[in-house]
Amino acid sequence: MITFASLNKKGNLGNQLFYIASTIGIAKCNGHKYEFPEWQYADYFAEKLPVINSNVYFKKIIEVSNNYYDWKIGEENYDITGALQSEKYFSIKDTKKQFEFNLQFSLPLNNKYQFLFNKKNIVVSVRRGDFVYHPNYFQLSYKYYFLAITKNFTDWQERNLIFLSDDINYCKYHFGFMKNTFFLENLTPMEQLAITAKGQDFVISNSTFSWWVAWLAEKEDSKIIRPLKNFRGSYAELNDDSDFFPSRWIEFDHNKKNISKTYSGLIIKGVCYQIFIIVQFVAKKGFLLPKRIFSKIANLLFK
Repeated sequence: MITFASLNKKGNLGNQLFYIASTIGIAKCNGHKYEFPEWQYADYFAEKLPVINSNVYFKKIIEVSNNYYDWKIGEENYDITGALQSEKYFSIKDTKKQFEFNLQFSLPLNNKYQFLFNKKNIVVSVRRGDFVYHPNYFQLSYKYYFLAITKNFTDWQERNLIFLSDDINYCKYHFGFMKNTFFLENLTPMEQLAITAKGQDFVISNSTFSWWVAWLAEKEDSKIIRPLKNFRGSYAELNDDSDFFPSRWIEFDHNKKNISKTYSGLIIKGVCYQIFIIVQFVAKKGFLLPKRIFSKIANLLFK
């Protein structure tokens, strides 16, 4: 038997979907059954997870590599701990079935938001929050999202652009001028997943939630644009993230491209917003900073 005992205690929804999918995949590959603690999101899905028997003893085993590898599990009961962030751990077909939404939950949402998908569309998942200036995560500015849309989809102006984010006001500020733009607001992460499951093509960030937005909705002809990488800095040197994004998704390096002067207004707004965020960031740390510390902050912001 294999479980992930800390399912509800580690990470948010995107992380937890990885825990479940990969644990099931590892169990099946090693001829084990699997069980989980009662999951807070279980009722949103049609397929129910087998619930763990509290009387069973599990031997804890810890992930030793950020990338996919063969766990070589024996015959004991095991409690897995790790990020497990690779599609290589699980069956696409089985996982799609495991995460089919409960129709009582998804149908009302699909009916309400059907108008978003009445024409070709691009779903854009923007991660902000604690990712902004985080030393471990590759940084994505407004330029990434805008260029990913305009450089990879020649017909973007004829499509519906559907934005979801943990900072939707950021999206409105930068992208509100674009044609046929819609912003998903006042929705839970699970509701956002269910709605965007009808999406066709995607531009995503390097968050686990963005990953699942695209993965759960992916069709045979979907085009998914993803960032250059997941991690940065010294953390990236210690943690290989090459298995995080599926190889079929399209890598986009926005740093090698420029926004057309046609959109100079967006550039000005972007610069103003960046200055505001930097001032806000420094203010939280204190204005009178030693030169050495200020240099470290500057390197962190602009690396």
